[in-house]
Amino acid sequence: MRLEVSVPVTQSRYVLVHYHIFKNGGTTIESILEREFPGRFATLHGQGSEAVLDAEDLLEFLHRHPGITAVSSHHLRYPKPLSRRAVFFDCCFLRNPLDRLLSSYSHFRRSNSDDPVSRWARSYTPREFVSRLINEAPHLVTEVQVTQLANAGVFTRPANEADLDRAAALIRDMAVPGLVEMFDESLVVAEHYLRPAFPTLRLEYVAQNVGQATRHAPMKSREYWEDLWGKDLYERLLRMNEMDTELVLRTRHEILRRLDGIPRLAGKLASFQARCARLAADSGSRQPARRAAPEMVAAAGAGG
Repeated sequence: MRLEVSVPVTQSRYVLVHYHIFKNGGTTIESILEREFPGRFATLHGQGSEAVLDAEDLLEFLHRHPGITAVSSHHLRYPKPLSRRAVFFDCCFLRNPLDRLLSSYSHFRRSNSDDPVSRWARSYTPREFVSRLINEAPHLVTEVQVTQLANAGVFTRPANEADLDRAAALIRDMAVPGLVEMFDESLVVAEHYLRPAFPTLRLEYVAQNVGQATRHAPMKSREYWEDLWGKDLYERLLRMNEMDTELVLRTRHEILRRLDGIPRLAGKLASFQARCARLAADSGSRQPARRAAPEMVAAAGAGG
C-alpha cells in the first residue's frame, strides 16, 4: 500500500541582488529598484568604507527582513548565496576599464572627502593622478573588475587568466549581466528574462548622474587617451587591464547572445527607449540621445 505524504514547504522567495561596482552605473540601477520595489528595496552596507559583506551576511539580513525583495550593495561580494528558501537573481554591471578610471578621477575631484585619493584627484592632472595610483594604490587601477568578481575584491596580486575565467563564468551564470556601454540593451535583456519571476518589472530609467551620459557616446579613440595620459602611460594602463578589457568583451558577447533570443527585438528596444524618454520628460530631466550599437540594429532585424 502506497503512503502519500504532503510535506509543508515554504514558497521560494525571489530576491534580486545588485552587486554594485563603483562608477558602473549603479546609482541608476538603485533608482530603478527603489521605484519598482517600494518598501521592499534595501541598500546594504558594512561598517566603514572598506567593509566586505558575503553571502552569509546577506542571508542573515534577509532572514531579519522578510519583506525585502531587492538589495543593492557596494560591499557585497560573490559568490552569491545558496538557500533552499530563496532564489537569487544577481545583477552586476561592468564598464570599459579606462572609461571607468577616468570617471573615478572625475568623481574624486568633485568629492569633499579628505581621504588621500580625493586629495590627489583635486590636486593632480589625470596623468599625475593615475601615476600616483599606480605607485601607491595599484588595487584601484589594476584589473579592478576581474578582482571584484573572481577574488571577492581582495587584491593580493594582479589578476591572471584563471581569475578571468572565474569572472567570466560568473558573467555567463548571472541573471542580469550588464555593460555601461550597452545600458539600454542590458536592461531590455533583463526585462525579458526576469519576466517569469518578476512579471510586472519595468526597468526604464533616468540617469542619476551626469557622468553616465558617456555610455551613449562613441568609444574614445587611442588619440584621446594618449593626449589625456601620454602614450607611455596609456600603453601601460592597457597592459595593466588586459583581463578587465577581455572580461568586458566576454560580457558583451553574453549580452548579444541573450539579445538574439528575444523575439521582435527592434520593437522592444524602441519601446524601452521611448519609455525612458517619457520618464525623463515626466521627471523634468534631460536624457542624452540614445542609439543602439550597429550590431544591435542588425540583431534586431534578424530577430524579426
